[in-house]
Amino acid sequence: MTHGVHQVRRVIPPALLRSMARKRVEQLWENDAYRELQEAQMRFLLEFTDRAPEIPALARRFAEETILKTHLRWHPWKIVRQEVRGIEWLTTKRDASRPTILNFMHHYQYEGCFASVRRAGAALTILTLHSVMGKDQPPGMRQHIGLVAQGGVQIPTLGGTDFIADQLLPGMTMAIASDIPGHTPTTFLGREVLSSFGAARISMMKDAPVVLLTVEREPDGHHYLQLHEPLDPRNYTDPKDLLADILKGHEAAILAWPEVVDMPRARFGHVEGWGT
Repeated sequence: MTHGVHQVRRVIPPALLRSMARKRVEQLWENDAYRELQEAQMRFLLEFTDRAPEIPALARRFAEETILKTHLRWHPWKIVRQEVRGIEWLTTKRDASRPTILNFMHHYQYEGCFASVRRAGAALTILTLHSVMGKDQPPGMRQHIGLVAQGGVQIPTLGGTDFIADQLLPGMTMAIASDIPGHTPTTFLGREVLSSFGAARISMMKDAPVVLLTVEREPDGHHYLQLHEPLDPRNYTDPKDLLADILKGHEAAILAWPEVVDMPRARFGHVEGWGT
């Protein structure tokens, strides 16, 4: 495996990995503090949606999916080969004279989405938190970063928005998340949150269309990565409005499969007064 990614020699069937995760959750669920923490994750995401009554059941599935994800990270063959639909928005249907932003959420096996998009035919530059890129990180995080790195060149979040924008050149596609803590008040799934302004601001600074990447699931359980028709910054006068539409564009996919969001309470800044 390249980019510092390791794969365990023994290939364990996904069904067995899921069974292992389920048994572990059965043990942990008797711990009140653990159970309340999982419910808090789902409550932060779903409290103001029609799925709020499902929070206790979804919390248990969230716990299982979180443990499963840590196992699958070491069995990455399928993670970096997810099906991609709509790749033409980053290839044949794009304006090569303009840069493009690929906007994603920390949803399902997102660490493998970049390599999957690259395999489908689109070169990427990936904005990555500098704090998790050091060699002193624990093995699981180094594995995670290695998987991300299979998708393209990584740029650390250093130097501020202007510096990052300077790296985004015509013809380039830069992957930027918006579900990270920031200082811009906005709304996601009915909750007031503080989001990062970066993707929207850079889009308008660089005249870069924003292609949303969502994870969709079919009735039989099959999932795929969907790239959507771009949001064009030329249609906006205020980047806050663009940010609102970016987040709105992700809501349906997150609401349909909330239990595979990566640590929801860490994904946005909390407006003062939000409980545990």
